[in-house]
Amino acid sequence: MNKIWITWEDQRRNREISSALNVTLYEFPEIDRIANLIRKYMLGIWQTLKVLWREKPAVVFAQNPSIVLSFLVILLRCLFRYQVIIDAHNVGLFPAEGKSKFLNWISRYIQRKAHMTIVTNKALKTQVETNKGRAFVLPDKIPDFPSVPAQKLNGKENILFICTYASDEPYQEVFRAAGQLKEEVTVYVSGNYRKANIKSSDLPPNIVLTGYLSEKEYISMLSAVDATIDLTTRENCLVCGAYESIAMEKPMILSNTAALKKFFQPGAVFADNNSHSLYHAILQVLKNKENLTQKIREMKYQKIAEWEALKKNLLDLINIEVS
Repeated sequence: MNKIWITWEDQRRNREISSALNVTLYEFPEIDRIANLIRKYMLGIWQTLKVLWREKPAVVFAQNPSIVLSFLVILLRCLFRYQVIIDAHNVGLFPAEGKSKFLNWISRYIQRKAHMTIVTNKALKTQVETNKGRAFVLPDKIPDFPSVPAQKLNGKENILFICTYASDEPYQEVFRAAGQLKEEVTVYVSGNYRKANIKSSDLPPNIVLTGYLSEKEYISMLSAVDATIDLTTRENCLVCGAYESIAMEKPMILSNTAALKKFFQPGAVFADNNSHSLYHAILQVLKNKENLTQKIREMKYQKIAEWEALKKNLLDLINIEVS
């Protein structure tokens, strides 16, 4: 059975899950980087059509976002006669943060028409089922990172704030919390800070803006730090940096949401998305990092085993229903 996975973004989840499911991945991250919407979607449609015509797949996995890609593969299934499985992120189920009636209608249509929608947690599964779709819960796979030398860092203790400067990331609150720390604690902040008009000269001296990190640089940074921070204001979002922190057996500070607390306990410290709570969470994670590291290590092997069982269930479903 020919199965393919199409994405218009560079995202670890696509690579990890497609590889684990033995699905051929077609990744077009250059589409996501095009600012002109007409050029973006014309190129995306053309690349997708070429893949579908050449491969003639029985099953097409598509990442949502992009909602345009997901809608496209739903529309084209009558022509190419394949089953559609959508891997829907939080933003895919609630485009424009749920504020656009049109985009959210499209999202519900995609959920209804897809053979299956893969989501990361039970709350999102309930959302899909409420919209008369069929859902399967598959969290991110714990990455299997290659061994790289740890980067030499500045502080006596070092924390990595895993950040993309997205609208759901309270990065200004992290900056304020970091400014209250002792000078020997350095907070590194990943991501392209220029897109958020952030200047290092405006920040406390113990904050280091790394800019965009390559995969090797990112793993090297993760290897070196004492703990990580990954935050979101979205209630049902499981942040990617938490899985990466587990892979590297690093204690972490996460937002105090029900979804994150349910999935990432123990081993994480949870904080409200404000500077006061984050400051105390940083002190707590540094004080208890050895105990938290042991808990993270135990969680890592538990999550790997759980994920393998879910993968088997998903493959059984696909093979029975599509073959």
